[in-house]
Amino acid sequence: MSDYLIHPLPQGQQEEALQLMRRIFEPNLHSIFFLHPQTTLVVSFEGRIVGGLNLDVYQVNAKIKMGYLGWLYIDEQHRGKGLAGRLIDEGLTFLREIGCTDAAGCVEGDNPASFRQLEQRGFTIRSLSFQIKRYRLGVAKVWSHASRFFDMGYFFWQTSLKEEQPKSYPTNLSAFVRTMLGNTLAFLLLVLGWNIPALLALPWTQREAGIEPALLLLIPTLALSARTLSMLLVARAYKLPVVFRGWDTAYVAAYLAPLVLGLPFPAPGNLYIKGSAWSPASHAKPLFAMGFASVCSLGLLTLLMPSPYVVILLLLDTFFFMYPFCGFNASRIWRGNRKLALLAVLITLVCCTLLLVY
Repeated sequence: MSDYLIHPLPQGQQEEALQLMRRIFEPNLHSIFFLHPQTTLVVSFEGRIVGGLNLDVYQVNAKIKMGYLGWLYIDEQHRGKGLAGRLIDEGLTFLREIGCTDAAGCVEGDNPASFRQLEQRGFTIRSLSFQIKRYRLGVAKVWSHASRFFDMGYFFWQTSLKEEQPKSYPTNLSAFVRTMLGNTLAFLLLVLGWNIPALLALPWTQREAGIEPALLLLIPTLALSARTLSMLLVARAYKLPVVFRGWDTAYVAAYLAPLVLGLPFPAPGNLYIKGSAWSPASHAKPLFAMGFASVCSLGLLTLLMPSPYVVILLLLDTFFFMYPFCGFNASRIWRGNRKLALLAVLITLVCCTLLLVY
């Protein structure tokens, strides 16, 4: 370990660090990379950069100075040596020294290796209400710096560098009820015709006559309940402890899509494995089974109760596995078993075809 040196990014080695990031992260993430040389720490080994932590430091408002842990990366050949933890520790020390009041990072819900590192250092997931209360109008700046406006399934981890803070975060029934209410309110824009396409009388905004709006408003609740219950039953069969967490940033799309496009965009939240003593590789089978159960339940619901909301959620849970949609179950399905993933595709295509035919 003495051969590994952690230090600020040297002048002239910015491209070397970026090349390492490009090798480690998927190509679809390259467009949102940031690297500020003055606030980037790197790990050197034998004169080469083998890891780094890109920090983004900015003033949220008059009272709060944020140090955002944006990109943490370690060369594959040098993992398992505690370098990620050392980088975070050095990063937090650096942020305290330059007067930051807060440190934060965003982690996808199926990435226990990353949130384990944050958890051990006092970070906790923060709800939307906490973010608004603490940052007020500065929430928009926080989300902008973290590329959060449209990500699905990434959670905001935060700790104060100056004071003690509460650790509460809504989960399970509380989070599920909030998710249902949020989705129902977004769906209300379609049911009442409070959107731009409806004002233009575009054909897909016309609902069938005779259907009571109150019944239509039950659709998000039925879809989210069927999806979540099917996944919960699978988790119980595997004796897997899980927790339901809602998504905060997905509601930007959930409200913009009905208003601008006249189409629903579900923000369903998800069931996540409890704790951090697991990995996507070790639990690929049950995660796949949970995602596949979601597709089956939504497919059946599509045939019994055709609705754009259900169909779009089915499509998202089957095909949308890339950033910023990786919180949907498609990521679990395609990561778990690509051959069986084709069965999920077949189910979805059959359901959509039957809807078009009948």
